[in-house]
Formats: sequence, C-alpha cells, structure tokens
Amino acid sequence: MQRKKRNIGMLVTVAKMLSMLVIMESLFMYSASLSSFYEIMTNPNPYMVILEQRAAKILILSATITLCIGLIFFLPLRKKDNVIDKRCGFLIVASTWIVFSLFGSLPYTIGNYIPNITDAWFETMSAFTATGASAMPDVETLPYGIALWRIMSEWIGGIGIIVIVLSIIPFAGGGGMALYSAEVTGPTKSKLSPRIKETANILLSVYVSLTVVYFLSYHFAGMRWFDALCYAFTTAATGGLAVHNFSASEFSPTIQYLIILFMTISGSNLLFIYYIFKRNIKEVLKSEELKVYLSYILIVTCIIMFTTYSSTKGLEETFRNSLFQVVSILTSTGLTNTDYTVWQTGALVLLVLLMFSGAMSGSTTGGLKLVRVILLFKSARTNIKKSLHSNAFVPVLLNKKPVSEEVLLNVYHLFILYILSLAIGFLVLIFSGIGLEEAIVSSVSALSNIGPGFGKSGLGCFAHFPILAKWTMIILMYIGRLELITVFAVFTKSFWKR
Repeated sequence: MQRKKRNIGMLVTVAKMLSMLVIMESLFMYSASLSSFYEIMTNPNPYMVILEQRAAKILILSATITLCIGLIFFLPLRKKDNVIDKRCGFLIVASTWIVFSLFGSLPYTIGNYIPNITDAWFETMSAFTATGASAMPDVETLPYGIALWRIMSEWIGGIGIIVIVLSIIPFAGGGGMALYSAEVTGPTKSKLSPRIKETANILLSVYVSLTVVYFLSYHFAGMRWFDALCYAFTTAATGGLAVHNFSASEFSPTIQYLIILFMTISGSNLLFIYYIFKRNIKEVLKSEELKVYLSYILIVTCIIMFTTYSSTKGLEETFRNSLFQVVSILTSTGLTNTDYTVWQTGALVLLVLLMFSGAMSGSTTGGLKLVRVILLFKSARTNIKKSLHSNAFVPVLLNKKPVSEEVLLNVYHLFILYILSLAIGFLVLIFSGIGLEEAIVSSVSALSNIGPGFGKSGLGCFAHFPILAKWTMIILMYIGRLELITVFAVFTKSFWKR
C-alpha cells in the first residue's frame, strides 16, 4: 500500500514537471512564428507571404494547444513542492523527450507539412535528440516559420531540456541534482558550484553565448540572417539538421572552415569554455580527453586526406572536405560538405569508428563519448598488466587521478547496453528490408545521434525507410540521447517495486 502511494506521488510530481515543460515548449513554438511574421512584412513575393501567413497560423494554433494542455495539468498541481528523488528524476527525463516530440510534431501534422505521423515523429525526435536525421526529401519547401521551429527544436534538445529547466525552476530535496544526473552526459557529472542551479545557469549561459557568436560570425561571413541563425542553432547543438538540401556543401570555403571551428568547439566540454573565459587554462590543459579529442581529429583527417586525394580537387579542397567530415561525424553534428559515400572503403570505416566514440563528455554530442573509450582501453591494459603481475596494484588513471570502480562499472554497463541495443536495432532494420551496410551504419548513426548514414541515407535522409525501420530509428535516437541507462532503468521491475 505504501509503495502504491509512493508511486502515485511520484507520478503526480512527474505530471507537474512535464506540464511545466510543455508550457515552456509552447513559448518556444510561439517565438518560431516570429520568423514567419518577419517574412510577411518584408518579402515582396505575394505567394511567399501567403505561405508564411499560413505557417504563422499553424504555429500559433499548435503553440496554443500545447499551452492549454500544459496549463490544464499544471494549475491543479502548482502548489506541490518540487521534491524529486533519483527515481523520479529518471522518470521525468525519460518522459520529457517523448512528450516534447508529441507536441513538437503538431505544426507538421496540423499544417500537413509532414502528413505521415511516423515521419512527423521521426523528424521531431531527430530534432530534440540533436540527431540530424530527416524523413523529408526536400526541406527547402518548408516556410521560414516551420523551418525555424524544426531547427529550434534541435537547439533546445542540444543543451538538454532539463538543463534549461534547472536554470529557471527551484527544486527542493536534492531534486535538481537528481534531474542533472539523469540528463547530463558522461560517466561523471561535473559541477562548478555546490548549487546545481548555478551550474545549470553557467552551462546555459555558455551555450547561448556560443550560439550568438556563431550567428554573428556566419552572418558577417556572408550568410543570410535566417541561414546564419539556423546554422548557429544546429552547430551549437551539434545536431546537423539544415535548411538547405545541400547541407553545407554550397557555402564558401570561409564559411565551411567556420563551421569546422564551431563544431570542434561545441564538441568539447562546455565547462572548458567557462574555464577559458575565467582564464583557468590549467584546468583545460590537464584534460586527457581533450588531448585525445584534438589528436583524433588530426590523425584521422590526415589518413582520410591521404586516401581520398585527387588532383582534380586539389590539396586544399581535399583537406577541407576530410577535416569537415571527420569533425562533423566525431562531434555527431552530421552536416556534410561533400558526398563522402563515394570515398574508399578505408575512409568510410574510419568514419563509422568515429560514430561509435563521439566527442567529449559534457558536450552536446552523442556517441559513447571519448572519455569512456579512453577508460575502456585503459581498463583493458590494466587487466593485462594484472594478469602478468597478479599481486600488483595497478589503478586505472585519468588525468593522473585513479578512477573509482563505480565509474568503471558504469562505463562497462553502458558499453554492453550500447552493443546490445545496436545489435537489436541492426537486426530489426535488416528484417524490415534495409541492406546490410546501410542497416549497420544507420543503427550506429541513430544510437549515437549522428544523422547521416551510408547508401541512400548517406546525406541523412531516411524518407525511403519503411515504417518499422523508422520507428526503430526513433527508439534508437531516443535511448541514445539519454545514454541508455536512464531509459532502461524506468522499464525495470525494481524501479516500480522500490
């Protein structure tokens, strides 16, 4: 009886939190309509004005529906304290992406921009998980308001919906830390302040500041204001959704190098940006993960450049294309500036390996994260040493400090779950009719929140996938964004029996 009451109390808390998140989502949706209003006032083309008027109405209607449903659930629960334990935090975080995707898909379905519910969910889940895969073969047909909402969804999901909430809503009883632990990526959860709200504020401030810098840089480099805003959103979120079918291939070399730089920055730990701003360079330089990250980019770029060089493109273009794709895949951004699917097999294998690892922990990227890959290799090396010297004490070190057994176990468990999820996803895609090579790469791409695949999905468009394959990709994107354990924990019996 007491357990039943605790579960009911937990569900009430979850309902309140989700209603607050839905209200917040509606405000973002309202703001996306401003892009349509701007086009209505400035575009001389009457046909475009009609399209934007309709888009503005659809966004406002969708936002209003979202707001009303949020208020219906929030108002009766508004006086309840925000007391959240770890179990409740897991459930809130696991539910957030489903609820956000449900309401976030309304503009597509109501406006008939994506009439298929499966495709609408695919597009929305891909955006909120910052994956960058798309079910739309032609994104340039979208009105500005809808296109901005699509990219804005990616930006919201990039930093993490929960981090935004933590920065504006007070929590009692350690509830903030419970949410933070369930949301933030990486084997350890670094804090800059004893108060989790202050840490969330710092992370959000860094994220917004980077976005503004990216936007201004793109605009002054030659992008239109709308393109600059959308590509700033997608680069900061390391998401990869674009407002052009060509992704980034038709931009000037200057803009492409800017994108490379900004993807690299966003692939690093956001806290490092704060340390640099505070002139605490020592804290950054002692990071073993950062050294591996930059070395990884340099080495793999040189290898791919060597294998793909041709006199027709020249040295600079070959270098730029190689560097762009290496950084884009490693950081799980997924933007493309060339058709890499025609590269030699060796280069493609390296790109797939990059999909597995991902960039740095504490960033907006997907994948296992480099720090986990480092710990897996170091742990294997330590076990080999122990087998040779059974009485020796050989700890696993990271940044010259011993790593606890708890952290190492967390890494092992997540790696096993990652491989199992990948295998199941791959088999389902195979049985749904997807080719062997495309199935394995698409599974890795979805689970690591990369976006592009191989074959017909090489540029990140999965419109040709059957319904079963698309829903498999949706699930993989979802569990990959929450690093598996958060989702799987909610579906265990012990979670509800506690």
